[in-house]
Amino acid sequence: MVEVTDVFVAYRSGAEPVMALRGADLTLAAGERLLVAGPNGSGKSTLLRVVTGDQPVLAGRVEVGGAAVHAMDAGERRRWRARALGFVDQHARRNLLPELDVRDNVALQLRLTGTRTAPARARAQQTLDRLGLGHLARADVRRLSGGEAQRVALCAAVAHGPALVLADEPTGELDEDAAHQVYGLLEAVAAEGTGVILVSHDPRSDAFVDRAVRLRDGRLAEEWVPGRTAVTQVADSRGWVRVPGELLTTGGGRTASWTARADAGGLILHPAAVTPAAAPAAAPSSAAATAVPASGAALVELVAVDAGWGGRTLFTGLDLTLRPGSWTALRGPSGSGKSTLLTLVAGLTDPRGGRVTVGGTAWAALDREARADHRRRWLAHGLQRANLVETMTVAENVDLAASLRGRVVEDAKVEALVARLGLAAQRGTPTGVLSGGERQRASLARVLVSGAPVLVLDEPTSQQDDVSAARVVAALEGATRAGAAVLVASHDPVVLERADVTLEL
Repeated sequence: MVEVTDVFVAYRSGAEPVMALRGADLTLAAGERLLVAGPNGSGKSTLLRVVTGDQPVLAGRVEVGGAAVHAMDAGERRRWRARALGFVDQHARRNLLPELDVRDNVALQLRLTGTRTAPARARAQQTLDRLGLGHLARADVRRLSGGEAQRVALCAAVAHGPALVLADEPTGELDEDAAHQVYGLLEAVAAEGTGVILVSHDPRSDAFVDRAVRLRDGRLAEEWVPGRTAVTQVADSRGWVRVPGELLTTGGGRTASWTARADAGGLILHPAAVTPAAAPAAAPSSAAATAVPASGAALVELVAVDAGWGGRTLFTGLDLTLRPGSWTALRGPSGSGKSTLLTLVAGLTDPRGGRVTVGGTAWAALDREARADHRRRWLAHGLQRANLVETMTVAENVDLAASLRGRVVEDAKVEALVARLGLAAQRGTPTGVLSGGERQRASLARVLVSGAPVLVLDEPTSQQDDVSAARVVAALEGATRAGAAVLVASHDPVVLERADVTLEL
């Protein structure tokens, strides 16, 4: 059904191009459920955009259902996508039109393919009901939680019965029950013959897919069947095999070159030369010390707080105190009010009742300008969606975040901060060409460089692989050791296990 053969893709980054795919290959059968895994920046999201036809290729072939996607003109590609493709973006709200309610957003693709309004809405309602979202049919999409928006976007992607569904991190921000519903809907559409390609770091996806592949450095490197121990190294269409780095270390050093010979139907590699391992680098220093009060006085206090919107109540009588060096996690189903609570603490919205105090000052006592000044001094807020200037490099974005708070941070400390987050190689890269996980970490670097006493974060590991998630947690641990209070909404066990206090909503 899908055949991607020897595809190359490059992005412009300053004077030099960045190779996102380097001879990538991929196949998918009708009705197959395929997981595409890999480290942040390995080319996963780019590969999906290649399959949709949104990303031009420098070389190679892309065929879906016998159609040569790489050779289509804009009009052909638009008509083909409307008919044959369902796509769920990493950022679900990109799939939703704010001027339409939930039901009409889900019905939109059906309407674009010629279905009349009444049957399109009926089909949309059926799809929403399958994910337990029927009660939101007439809701304003701007009022949805992140998890609700993600599930509505999935409904919109499958309601018109496409031959192929592509989903980029569809469960990264979902609780256990909501994720199970998403995988159940994808499993149902696959049973009807629809092919599903899933890009995810979610370990729960293993139980859903038939087969998994891993990209490394823009090439297909490994393949396995979840539940089985064997992971096979994959040769691409040119015969290249990427050997895992952990297998290339011998005698404490890194092997620089190898000899290869065929043996009894197999291939044997022998090290030809060994380069002694370099001494480990000293741990980089923090970009800047966190400016927190000397005493253990509360940095944030919520007293008898009530919150909700429209006719919906999210929580009532909530009390919460954050002190220097604390790590508090918010956990709960999608739509339970986690993101709302973060915006209350940040002074971006007001509660229906109760008091929210940051740095000893209640937000209710401040006008808009005074809130901005107070927020700049006391708090840094990391949103679900990375907040970056896309034409600026990672380092420039970090410098900008510091300068907006009147802070001057040495270049060496910026370099150390981005290195701690695994972005040393991307330091001079415009953030607009980074992967979703890299963008998320660059946004976190902006939060950390602020030196704010209170760090408020919404799903900071939702797009991270295991190694990168560990880097995020380590960086936040460093901030708490320096005295910052961390408040984080997350479904990720790695984040929740580190918390001193977990608040269930």
